[in-house]
Amino acid sequence: MTPRFLAVLLVMRHHFVAATNYTMKIIMKLTVKLSSRVCCVLVVMQLISGNIFAQTSHFTEREIRFRNDSIELAGTFIAPSIDSRYPAIVFLHGSGPATRAGARLYAEEFSKLGIASLIFDKRGSGSSGGSWLTSSLDDLSNDALAAVQFLKTVEHVDSNRIGFWGVSQAGWVATLAASLSADVAFMVLISGGGASPRESELFSYRSAMQKANLSSSEITDAERVIDLYFSYLATGENRAGLVSELEGDRDKPWYKYASLDRILPSEGNRANWSWVATWDPASHIEKVSCPVLLMFGDKDTDHPTEISIKKWRDGLKKAANENVTLVVFPGAGHGIRMREGFTGSGRPPFADGYSELMLGWLWQHVVTTTKK
Repeated sequence: MTPRFLAVLLVMRHHFVAATNYTMKIIMKLTVKLSSRVCCVLVVMQLISGNIFAQTSHFTEREIRFRNDSIELAGTFIAPSIDSRYPAIVFLHGSGPATRAGARLYAEEFSKLGIASLIFDKRGSGSSGGSWLTSSLDDLSNDALAAVQFLKTVEHVDSNRIGFWGVSQAGWVATLAASLSADVAFMVLISGGGASPRESELFSYRSAMQKANLSSSEITDAERVIDLYFSYLATGENRAGLVSELEGDRDKPWYKYASLDRILPSEGNRANWSWVATWDPASHIEKVSCPVLLMFGDKDTDHPTEISIKKWRDGLKKAANENVTLVVFPGAGHGIRMREGFTGSGRPPFADGYSELMLGWLWQHVVTTTKK
């Protein structure tokens, strides 16, 4: 990362980094002379990138448990080794099962900024009770708010600076939670929210089929069946007809890209998944008043970046929330990873500037800012 790029990131203050035609345009005024505040940020970022803390323990940790009604959730509280009060982040999960392990490296890095983290096993995963398979969006959102309430009881945590960090499905969880509680002081969301779950799933299926070079008629046929699936989720009607349809479609070219029988809930569990077909985040975004960092990739094939950006911007405008930074990373896929052309082992790398942007934003909007 060049000093010039770092300077660009850190002079941002209450601005949009907007996506227009999938081109990143930084809406800000650049000056050659940096302010003393920016210089301080540069020093902090240099400390982090230079591993100055490597020889000392910059955080402490302890196992914790908290509850959302009858469900006990297990996690780890990671706190910076400082004596003053500090902000805290609740790490939220994407779809499917998830433990706290995936968030640990972020939490350790954030502790260098003086931020505490609560990382926990998603319900039904790891050491947490309950089941994500039989849980609704409301359940997951209430888990998030239960984590916030737990942090408010922890010594040294500044109860006015507790926020969310999340990827993918967590964007919907965080949006709903923030619309319900003024206790959510900020959000960092990656490749999530804005678009509805229905729009996101349909986009993902369509992207996979287009990548496989299926014909337009084959894709249209698949979308007809996908609509039947959404109709069942929404109403609970004609599950038997949907199952029969899927049985007859197994040999069709599109089936392996939209094998809906794998995710078809039972009649008894259908209500917990109806939100996938019916929930629209728009009205909830309109209630989000806290600072938000939104990051997307313009090559995301799992979540529709263009739709998401529009809906986030429309909703936040109605909320009169100008304390938002929105960035689209050219060439990046879901989770801001550079998937195209990647041939190495393991997961693809993050886009250049992803970590630096996030750390700089947290420093300016969370660490050095007091919630009004």
